[in-house]
Amino acid sequence: MSSGTFGSIRPANIDPSKDAEIFYTYRPTRSTEDGDFNGAYKTLDANQCLIQSHVYGSNTLVDGVYDVRLPLDKFNKKGFYTLYITPKKHSVTICDVSVLVSYPDVKGIVFQLGADTELSGISDLTGYRIDFSNGESRLIKSCNKCAPMSVSVGDGYPKAVRYNLVAGDSNFYFCTVTPSAAPSFKPNAYPYIGVPGEVVDISNTLFTPKMIEIEMVDHDADTISYMLEGDQIRDRDNGIITTYNEENEIYQQYDYYTIKSKLGVPLYDVKKNRENIDFTQSHDDIINM
Repeated sequence: MSSGTFGSIRPANIDPSKDAEIFYTYRPTRSTEDGDFNGAYKTLDANQCLIQSHVYGSNTLVDGVYDVRLPLDKFNKKGFYTLYITPKKHSVTICDVSVLVSYPDVKGIVFQLGADTELSGISDLTGYRIDFSNGESRLIKSCNKCAPMSVSVGDGYPKAVRYNLVAGDSNFYFCTVTPSAAPSFKPNAYPYIGVPGEVVDISNTLFTPKMIEIEMVDHDADTISYMLEGDQIRDRDNGIITTYNEENEIYQQYDYYTIKSKLGVPLYDVKKNRENIDFTQSHDDIINM
């Protein structure tokens, strides 16, 4: 018999096209706004940006781990990008709030799922969260196909249209939520679970929303070290200073020259960024001359 400790958290695999939304905004600096954003957020295609990770050398997927791949045509400016990855939210209209024919004490919400609805491609809402217009939220604990049925009211619940759970074709789903029953100390105080015709937001609970700040810069720690500590060669004949990275590849080049007075007196030493790289300044070729 094992006496170890058991975990209960399992990494969730998602379908980015159905389960995730990505928003982003951009600021040139922390205190200024970009004219294309003005502090607002734009959307990204989650299906293109979230790629599930694989085990090296195989096609085995790593559960719950996704690489974020950002499009270069949108993330190409120096400044600050804020990335917000959140469960996808669906705005849905409640078809009905009623009970089951055989179990009038089981109260639930009826939604319509199908190709022509906001919930297209989703066949089970178990575990999803409902956010009502009054600010309250509930979790869906069961979701089953159902069909409406008219009954004679005789048990105290006023609605004559109730629902039977069915196994056949139906676009209507009866969802029970928690909490939906009255507490024992207030038997007449039922929790709010919506009204027919109310528009609610439904989102999955597969992952916690993440906000990531990305700073795009001209230099990182490595490139700064190249300029401070990297090898340099000064071509006195052509007036070129070349800086190399750790692989002895050309990283930066400058033209350097001296400005003199009319009498030939040196006044200024100038070092200027060179736009056209002179590849004849190869580190190995010069060192091995």
